Amino acid sequence: MKIIYIAWAPYNRRAETFADQIGAEVELIHFFKYQRPFWALFKYPLMAIKTFVKLFSKKPTVVFAMSPPLFCAFFVYLYCLFFQARFVIDAHTGSLITPPWTWFRFLHKFLSRRATVTIVTNNYLASLVESWGAKAMIINPPIFFPDVKTFPLEGKINFLVVNTFSGDEPLDEVLKAANNFPEVHFYITGDLSKARHDQIEMCPPNAHFTDFLPYKKYLELLKSVDGVIALTTRDHTLQSGGMEALFMGKPLITSHFPFLMNFFSKGTVYVEPKAESIINGVYRFITGHEILQKEIVKLRAERWREWKGDLTRLMKIIS
Repeated sequence: MKIIYIAWAPYNRRAETFADQIGAEVELIHFFKYQRPFWALFKYPLMAIKTFVKLFSKKPTVVFAMSPPLFCAFFVYLYCLFFQARFVIDAHTGSLITPPWTWFRFLHKFLSRRATVTIVTNNYLASLVESWGAKAMIINPPIFFPDVKTFPLEGKINFLVVNTFSGDEPLDEVLKAANNFPEVHFYITGDLSKARHDQIEMCPPNAHFTDFLPYKKYLELLKSVDGVIALTTRDHTLQSGGMEALFMGKPLITSHFPFLMNFFSKGTVYVEPKAESIINGVYRFITGHEILQKEIVKLRAERWREWKGDLTRLMKIIS
């Protein structure tokens, strides 16, 4: 059995981790600027061609396709249709419940019904996929980190704020909250070219925009902070930043959604995406940091055990 995992992205830690654990080759395929909708019409045809070239040359018997973009799974399906291979869709939350991908739900239904299985992150998404008459499996693989140096920090307490300037990230509220903690420093990731001018202007002295960080630098920062803030206003979303915090063993502040509260059930403070709630959450984090630190390590061990069982079941399905 020869397995390839294809992701239309310049980088994706989940794809790389998944591939490593299932014994697959990973192919990260991308052109032009990342996560810029303007370029989609130009780059998707090129990525489709490169996908076919990779698949025809390697001739896998099983192909994993990351979605979004959903069209990656579509072109993988075409290859598998003609070469009698099987394919698995690794469906992230956005591909199932967020525009513009919800406009193509008819295509997702078509593909999921023909896939060996569609991998999702939670029960809500699994129920959605199964309602289409397709097979779904909940899997959240662990993340492996290379050994990295530490990152120079300025505060008595330091947070990594996982941010991509996406519409579901309450960055403005985090910046307002930061004003209340002059001795706490907040390191905010994300490509600054995507920031609004007023967000940069409202940034207090103890909040630092890191701009886009190469992955190694990002890990240095993650390793060095006391905790991670990974917030979303979108329910049923498992943020990669929260997963990175968990498997780096860093206590977390995340959004007060039932799914996130269940998944990050230890070592975590839950807040609403409003400045007042975030302020209260930071106070709770600071006063309970020692306990939170011990709990997140326990939770990491639990998630590792779950992954081993999930991996065994997944390999039986694709074998």
